Amino acid sequence: MNELKKDSKEKLLIRACHCCSKLSESFQELERCSHCDKAFLPLRYFEKIHDFKGESWKKHFSEADDLQAEDLIKGLFVLW
Repeated sequence: MNELKKDSKEKLLIRACHCCSKLSESFQELERCSHCDKAFLPLRYFEKIHDFKGESWKKHFSEADDLQAEDLIKGLFVLW
């Protein structure tokens, strides 16, 4: 039963767009705002970008289950 729980999405990431203030919910970090189409950088960008060697940009956006409260930017993100 624990294996089934690990496969399911447990955390929801809620993000406010810093341009238009639209709230978006997802199980993974969003690449763009669904309202104004503003591009977002992944959380912990400066730690991840050093590992970027021509690999897919989408690889740097984390699943909500992989994020912790200390990874979030206060005022823009919430893990639920």
